[in-house]
Amino acid sequence: MKIITKRIAKDKETLAALKSRGDDEELVRIIDHSFVAEAHDALVPLADNLLHMGFSGVSIDKHPESDIFVLECTSFDCTEFHSVVKSSVLMALLAKTYTVKYEGWGCSVAKES
Repeated sequence: MKIITKRIAKDKETLAALKSRGDDEELVRIIDHSFVAEAHDALVPLADNLLHMGFSGVSIDKHPESDIFVLECTSFDCTEFHSVVKSSVLMALLAKTYTVKYEGWGCSVAKES
């Protein structure tokens, strides 16, 4: 599927950027995910399902500089390739199901102290 291939390519870019900054892919940390839609109501059913699936920090807000709405949520995971791809492909497929756009994921660099 094209959606999966695109998502994996974006994940590889993000993971490479994290690695270049010294990220330890095995450390669990908060990962932020975001979706966008033109209408608040388009994001509500997705938000409900994300809560049922155990995602936290689920919120929908109007973007301060545009007319779009942003749904944000968090998960706890490492940045090992297979873990990231499973989550991001799931999010991309959910976005397609709910006819919204998955903007992607991000996190802070994590290093062993």
